Amino acid sequence: MPMSTHTLLRLFTFASILSLHADAAVRTDTDEHLTTPVPHRYLHGVIPDDAKFQLALPDHWNGKLVIFSRGFSGTELSTGAFKTTALEKGYAFAASDEGWNRVTIASRPRDTYFESRRRILELTRYAKQVVLKQYGKPASRTLMTGGSNGGHHTKWMIESYPDLYDGGLAGYGFNSQVSQWGSIPVVLRNYDVIAPRIDDIVRKRLENAQWNPFTTPLSPPLTPEQLTALRNIYNIPASLRSGFLFDVGRWPGSEANLKSQYNSLLGYLRDSMPRFDPSWHPHPGALTDDDLKHWDTAKSPGYVMKELRKLDLTGNLKKPVIVIHGAADIIVSPGESEGYAALVAKRLGEKKAAELLAVYYIPGMGHGGAEYDRLLGAQFDALESWIDYRNTRGNSGAPPPEKLGVYPRAKNGRR
Repeated sequence: MPMSTHTLLRLFTFASILSLHADAAVRTDTDEHLTTPVPHRYLHGVIPDDAKFQLALPDHWNGKLVIFSRGFSGTELSTGAFKTTALEKGYAFAASDEGWNRVTIASRPRDTYFESRRRILELTRYAKQVVLKQYGKPASRTLMTGGSNGGHHTKWMIESYPDLYDGGLAGYGFNSQVSQWGSIPVVLRNYDVIAPRIDDIVRKRLENAQWNPFTTPLSPPLTPEQLTALRNIYNIPASLRSGFLFDVGRWPGSEANLKSQYNSLLGYLRDSMPRFDPSWHPHPGALTDDDLKHWDTAKSPGYVMKELRKLDLTGNLKKPVIVIHGAADIIVSPGESEGYAALVAKRLGEKKAAELLAVYYIPGMGHGGAEYDRLLGAQFDALESWIDYRNTRGNSGAPPPEKLGVYPRAKNGRR
């Protein structure tokens, strides 16, 4: 009986996994056995030329592999609770610095944010090869994971390579560099207007989570300029290369984080503006903080937008993804996750989208943190059960739970 096209494709993909290109030589600088968090073999090195990686192979392997994508400010070692949780559950675990670093990328023309795509692909193939050699059999399942920048990359890689990954945990990630980095100046320059009253705004929000500043004035009331600035923070229109529209305004209830994370937001622009938009020079000399706050992607030249748009998501999911996002996240708006849910629904239809994407919001949580980490084990379990459910057409496993911890699944991904 002839093989189906799908079977041939999977065999071809598996064969490609077992070998790297000749120029993708791996240099290992560490190969040792560690005992925490569980006994495992630990490898560290460079693949293929300047992307650092780590690979952890537990003594008691569950037969599966987790690939992790780092945060924007991270390295191959910045794995947070993902690595610990994965190893404790018996997964082999791999992470990469993806060939670039936040603080040096502006001065290294050969490094690009788009490079992550190739580096994660190389890491996945190499990790599968090492797993096969270590355990004598291939990983039965490969999960893609990450938060923030890694949350974007998880969705990005699963959209792009559905035959390499069985599903993903995409924590608090963005949909586009344009919506992510372009929204930060909007937040900063409008925060400057409301800064004299931010403590009053935060206090009022704590008294009444449903407070509407536009219908229930503070005492003394905010000025018209301050009300406009607050509205501009809550509503930030965004779009994707496809023309899809969504809103990355920061949500009511996140006002306290506006104050505490202000310098962090500004830091992203200070470090990276020469790479985000090298054309942005409103005057001779070094860029000031005020210059950074007034960067507007709508005025960026075409070649800048073309580069930034390379990371735009499409919503074309074929494997299941779980998203958890803090409703008070100032760094990456929860509107990114709400927008992604709408994007997937538009691309696939709401029924199909519900079979491939589950979104949960954590009230009061900012950009990741302890609440997210405590749910990682439950996320892995839910994703595994969901994959089983899909693979067996409902004969085993379960669809995504109506609650992860105490947090309900958002209907159609909406808040």
